[in-house]
Amino acid sequence: MTMEFKFVAAKKPEAVNVAVQRRQRLVRRLDQQISLIQNAKDGFLPRTSWVWMDGDGTYFLPIKYGRNAIELKKGMFAIQCDTIEHAAEALSVLRSMVLEGDLDEQLSKASSEIRTKFASKK
Repeated sequence: MTMEFKFVAAKKPEAVNVAVQRRQRLVRRLDQQISLIQNAKDGFLPRTSWVWMDGDGTYFLPIKYGRNAIELKKGMFAIQCDTIEHAAEALSVLRSMVLEGDLDEQLSKASSEIRTKFASKK
């Protein structure tokens, strides 16, 4: 059995900027959350979903980097959503914001907090 190869003149990209790596990591998680909401069975979200509902039926959407919620505005760690569909739309808008670099400051702060937690365990 013979196999044909497709040869290309491609080089491995150099090291990616740290901010871009953080964005890519968060975008992957946002994509995962959008998929979880879209595939929810009978309105029941899996445990891994970031979205949660209070007793009044209002949905809340914290954006997490690692296990910690990102402070989106001073003292504000979640987005209030009326419906689960609104939460999916909010995730899509946030995905665009992350790709544009609008949350770089919050991601940097969250990343440094995670690093200090690991450093304190040593």
